[in-house]
Amino acid sequence: MAKRPVEVEASDPFLEAFSKALDWVLKNKLLVIGGLVAFFVVMAAAAGWVYHRNSYEKRGGLAFARALRIYRGLPPQAKADDVEQAVRAFRVVVKEYSNSKWASFAHLYVGKCYSRMGKGEDAVREYALGVQGIRSEKYFWPQWLTALALAREPDKGIDTLKEGLKGEKPFLEPYLRYNLALLYQEKGDLDKAVGILEDLRGRFPSSPFGMEAQRLLEVLR
Repeated sequence: MAKRPVEVEASDPFLEAFSKALDWVLKNKLLVIGGLVAFFVVMAAAAGWVYHRNSYEKRGGLAFARALRIYRGLPPQAKADDVEQAVRAFRVVVKEYSNSKWASFAHLYVGKCYSRMGKGEDAVREYALGVQGIRSEKYFWPQWLTALALAREPDKGIDTLKEGLKGEKPFLEPYLRYNLALLYQEKGDLDKAVGILEDLRGRFPSSPFGMEAQRLLEVLR
């Protein structure tokens, strides 16, 4: 009687690879455990940094919003001491949140304060610091800022602001829209000012400019 040939099962490449990998893991348990621990430590550190950074930016934004309320509350013919109060509030942002994006905006508003006080050279210096900070963060920044802040020209400002809003503005859009509303208010076109402020409040409710839009709407209505 003829013998039946012995059947040899074909090896599965995946199973062989898995078996080899399992053998390696079993032989190098300490190395694997150390690698996993290092991975989770790095992930925890990264998560902590992101949380700290977001919290830092949020606190900076709230401090800037407080300073902005002081500035917006100044009367047209405010005394130097009153304007200086706004300067001190913005200086807090510059000092305590120097690595946040709000520090650059604080420099710009300190420049506006100095402009109101007749300190032209100091104003230009602060504007330069603000522009430099925003450029270093690679944010869109139109060239009209200093001229618009120093020489109040509503018609020219409105045109340039509208042009600026056509570009990429991931962070500056609330600022641009807020200033556009202020220029319409200055011209006496309150309907357009209110419309822009309502849009700003609805689209950027947590932005300091969105919160300031809400306050200004309460004044205009």
